[in-house]
Amino acid sequence: MKKYFNMVLACAFFSAFFAHFALALESQGPKMVLEELKFDFGEVKEGESVSHTFRVFNQGDQPLEIRKVKPG
Repeated sequence: MKKYFNMVLACAFFSAFFAHFALALESQGPKMVLEELKFDFGEVKEGESVSHTFRVFNQGDQPLEIRKVKPG
């Protein structure tokens, strides 16, 4: 009975340890979140200038660096 109890205790310990380790790996680093992924300007006349601001949020636990932006 004592062997069974020790084995169950060891399994519970290792399960808790590895679950905590996996969760810790997920939350490391920057995480970029956009308020909206695309924006439709609709019909734009030739030569007309249009602009739109995309709001970018960092929901990670480290600084987010945006190094390159490419319009599509």
